[in-house]
Amino acid sequence: MSDLGVQLPTTHDAVRELGSREDAAALKTLAVAAAVDDQFLRRTALEVIGRHPRGRELSAIVLEAFRDPSEYVVRAACEIAEQWRLLEAHDLVLSHLANASGATRQAAIRALGAIWRETDFPPMFNIYARDHETGIRREAAWVLRQRATPADRRILFDALYVDELARHRVWACELAESLSGPEILPALSSLASDPDGHVRKAAARAIQAISSRA
Repeated sequence: MSDLGVQLPTTHDAVRELGSREDAAALKTLAVAAAVDDQFLRRTALEVIGRHPRGRELSAIVLEAFRDPSEYVVRAACEIAEQWRLLEAHDLVLSHLANASGATRQAAIRALGAIWRETDFPPMFNIYARDHETGIRREAAWVLRQRATPADRRILFDALYVDELARHRVWACELAESLSGPEILPALSSLASDPDGHVRKAAARAIQAISSRA
């Protein structure tokens, strides 16, 4: 029994069962379960909160979870922020882009993509350019591709068109189509002879689109 007079669930199944209940007692129990000593029970409680029809009533619990010492709990909080598009979590998510855990950085990248602000481009670009894990850089590139504003697209193009990953060079070609100036054509011409056929086709399309507007 907790100090709040709630019977603490002691198994993952008991916590998950609370997800099928929408009464106030279930919410109170979930809130308590999210603060138990067992980090894995805390994570399960957060996962249930994230799916619960009334889960948003426990937003404060989710926000507090970003400060949890357990990376499992922090990642669960990131997933909820992504799922709910929880704007209040923005700065907390942003702080985890520098987390020592690659899995947590990846979860934060995904969450930030869902609650994006234009000012997030520089720190996300820094992750893409400098993170030591290839998978993390690719995750950041995906978010940048989706979220880059017209003002940022040339910066992203200049990075992607020399990327070793062919998919990123294709994205560079697609970005180029939204850049109206003919000054982009020399870079696209080099991609038109790229070793990868998908890149060559994308470059040809972009060159045609830009040339037709000239």
